Amino acid sequence: MNGRLLEVLSEITDEEREILSGKEIDKTLYTDGEEFTVDSGKVLSGEKLVDVRPHTRFTYFPKHKHNYIELIYMCKGKTRHTINSSDKVELNEGEILLLGADAEHEVDAAEMGDIAVNFIIKPEFFNVTLDLVGYGNSIYNFIMTELSENGDECFMKFDVSDMLPIKNLIENMIWFLKFSDNENFNVQNTTMGLIFAELSERTETLKSGQSLKYEQEIALKTAQYIESSFKTARLSELAEKLHLPVVTLSRMIKAYNGDSFKELLQKKRLQEAEKLIVHTKMPITEIIYSVGYENTNFFYKMFSNKYGCSPKEYRTAHLTHGEKTVVKKVK
Repeated sequence: MNGRLLEVLSEITDEEREILSGKEIDKTLYTDGEEFTVDSGKVLSGEKLVDVRPHTRFTYFPKHKHNYIELIYMCKGKTRHTINSSDKVELNEGEILLLGADAEHEVDAAEMGDIAVNFIIKPEFFNVTLDLVGYGNSIYNFIMTELSENGDECFMKFDVSDMLPIKNLIENMIWFLKFSDNENFNVQNTTMGLIFAELSERTETLKSGQSLKYEQEIALKTAQYIESSFKTARLSELAEKLHLPVVTLSRMIKAYNGDSFKELLQKKRLQEAEKLIVHTKMPITEIIYSVGYENTNFFYKMFSNKYGCSPKEYRTAHLTHGEKTVVKKVK
């Protein structure tokens, strides 16, 4: 992390000075209610949908919930968390902990060198950013559904220590929210949306230890399988890996995602093809086979249905205008 940014985040806050003088966590800083549910209205500034604050150190942070989504990023050192009274999670430098609104959360005392930031994200944030970051990625849809709509007692842990694009976005977000006078909420929302979009394409960074229901675990494993094996992915192979009958797995995927395995796979292959069309000079035919299609006519039909033009026209438009929004996606 940027040295100057880390230096500023390391500074002792007024709340921490009170704690160092012998006082406990002042719950009135976080809620007006009797139950310890941290209220976004108390910790989030003005009309923002997203804000950031340093994690409070030097004392145990007692069991609480939030009425918002919390994304914790470990800048330096480590913190130890207990979620839903049973799941023990150690968060190390370069790791992210994503908490659903109804997850019970408590944190062991952090030391001076343990620097973490808490992003406060109102559920309404997802309503204004989905169009900006795009649909069609199964793990992204999973995150959005579980964390913004259902309010489940779930959490996810990501290791992004080697993911420079995500780390840069997070640092930019901290600078913008913490130190900039610019009140352009669109920039703030877009940057956080891009962080989620990057996470959605990095399923290998999602670590074990999630508190998930069985159906959620199956949905996640399906998403990870498609992300990593989209070129050759087959429902029968996944069913064998998960020790489930093909028919049972197919029904579970459709019931949970709203899309069948085949539909999820097609979305992923088209997504990868679109990237190659825009960012490489590979021949279209080569791209078709590289993402797993064997029937070129079928690919052209699927691509036209989704993007409203042929792959060649799509590439030409992006070469001419140099931006991804020239050709409007129809689905």
